[in-house]
Amino acid sequence: MSKPHIPYFDFYPADFMNGVRGLTPQEVGVYTMILCRIYEESGPVEYHAERLATYCGMRVSAFEKTMERLVVLGKFSLSEGMLSNRRAETEIESRSNKLKSNSRAGKESAKKRQQKQSINATDVQRPFNHTEADTEATLSSVAKAPALGDFDILQSKLIAAAGDDGIQPHSALIVGPIAELISAGVSLELDILPTIKSVAARRTRPAASWSYFLPAIREAYEKRIGATRDLPKPKAMDESEIAWARRLRFARDKRIWSTSELGPRPGQPGCRVPASLLLDGDGEGWKEIENRSAA
Repeated sequence: MSKPHIPYFDFYPADFMNGVRGLTPQEVGVYTMILCRIYEESGPVEYHAERLATYCGMRVSAFEKTMERLVVLGKFSLSEGMLSNRRAETEIESRSNKLKSNSRAGKESAKKRQQKQSINATDVQRPFNHTEADTEATLSSVAKAPALGDFDILQSKLIAAAGDDGIQPHSALIVGPIAELISAGVSLELDILPTIKSVAARRTRPAASWSYFLPAIREAYEKRIGATRDLPKPKAMDESEIAWARRLRFARDKRIWSTSELGPRPGQPGCRVPASLLLDGDGEGWKEIENRSAA
């Protein structure tokens, strides 16, 4: 499973300044760019000199010389073709543990929240009771909560839909309100992601939490469900012997049959035509057709 993309990392100015003291401006620039790549990948990155030099906007020879000095100074470790940074690995692990902790806390929070919700609310209405002020990671106790790996995937999809500036970085981890919607039957692909993308595109600043998007998601969900509910129900097919006799006369005369509407043709397993109406040779050599009225 691919590592989750989390668009931020903790930055400590004093530690950074101490770490780059004595480096040239060019060395500081390369150090910063490669460090960001490590955080982007949530781990070591491949040492491909030409590719990384382009990433840093440098000539390959100058980049290689700078990287050689940074490795000698202990700013990076180069092992088996992979560049890593000890402090970054510690922070990445801490970030991963924080995500797991939030997920566990969310499950416990959901149990308490479910007890407080109105007994008259429907399964879909309950998750929409969140407000933007809700900052806890909440998960549905109505259905099984997603596994941790599923949360990683969900988080990545939500962040991609919101865009780089669609959600506050510290709130991107708290996907509980969205997970509740999915558990209650709201569609991630049809209702949630398109709505987040649309709403985020109109905002001029990041949303404080995923709960901000809930009203718009609810509107999209109800509109979609309402449109489906208003569709006319298909007319039930007449299964009487009189109706089957009429269909058989037509089929024998035209030597055609519509399996999609009438089921298997005569002579085949599962045929729905009453046996008392069938004649020897029915179905043999009949041509298959589609979209003929079964009435």
